[in-house]
Amino acid sequence: MQKKSWVLMNPGPVNVTARVRKALLGSDICHREPEFSNLLKGIKEKLLTLFGIARTHQIAVFTGSGTTALEAMLSSLADNHKKILVLSNGVYGERIQSILKVYGTPVRTLEAPLGEFPSEEKIEFVLKHDHSIHAVAMVHHETSTGMLNPLAEVAGLAKKYDKLFIVDAISSLGAEAIDFKKYPIDALAGTSGKCLHGFPGVSFVFLSHRAAQRLKTKKARSFSLDLLSALNAASKNDTAFTPAVQIFYAFDEALNELKNEGVARRIARYKSLHALIESGFEALGVSFLIEKSQRSHVLTALWTPQGLSYETLHDTLKKQGFVIYAGQSALKGKIFRISNLGEIRPSDVKRFFAVLKPLLKK
Repeated sequence: MQKKSWVLMNPGPVNVTARVRKALLGSDICHREPEFSNLLKGIKEKLLTLFGIARTHQIAVFTGSGTTALEAMLSSLADNHKKILVLSNGVYGERIQSILKVYGTPVRTLEAPLGEFPSEEKIEFVLKHDHSIHAVAMVHHETSTGMLNPLAEVAGLAKKYDKLFIVDAISSLGAEAIDFKKYPIDALAGTSGKCLHGFPGVSFVFLSHRAAQRLKTKKARSFSLDLLSALNAASKNDTAFTPAVQIFYAFDEALNELKNEGVARRIARYKSLHALIESGFEALGVSFLIEKSQRSHVLTALWTPQGLSYETLHDTLKKQGFVIYAGQSALKGKIFRISNLGEIRPSDVKRFFAVLKPLLKK
């Protein structure tokens, strides 16, 4: 059994508190009994209340990673005869396209290079002239680069042209501000194992009442990932299939921690940790992938210094108790990523730089 513990500076799974870990030891229960129904009801109510959407949205819950919820959301809301406009500037924008392609959904894509995002003018032009588009889909935090994409601007355009607005907030919900009252978000995918500080294994979709109503007119395209089935089950405090009960116990406790801390204070904590990481790398002269104004408060992507391979950097830091993350796709081997997701404290960041500094100097 693995006894060694690391500070996980990868974008999930994350370090959790002892309180959340202990919650895994809850009683063995049947998921068709009142005990699990009450557990699920509490999780639903906490999520909807914490993000201020109890009156405007419903929630569907899945056992699986964030991608499980993302695929359920996209496949269920897609239309065989109308397009989804996908706004893409990284690996996870491409993932939205890949999922829709699997289901044979018509897609129109606006792409942008690293560090950029499709302009408002281009998005509006497409929405104004392409009447076959019924929805707009985007990633809020593009984890492959650490860029925070302009949610408010796109939400405004989706509202102006009366399109469903679909958001992947898997690595931003709980760490970046999302104003559901201001932004007309119809569907949003989230997960337990990132900014909400639980274990991986629970994912969910927030659905506006408008989006939930549209689901009733659509034919199911998946058996286990049908969003309407999951939504109907959740409305009865149930799940369509056997859930990972112990992971739900832990997620419930993680949400209790978030409730005690408050979403605003959680976001402020992320901002503070991110600023500490930024200043540390600035002092070391390491180059950032993304301009400061476009960075999320969740993850920092940096160019690997010349003369130092990612493998050497990773392996040396891991021996000292820190796990970092590699670049993806075209950035593999060229950058490294440092996340401040989960139960990471300023003292952890300071120790990280105490280990990193002599390595870079060497």
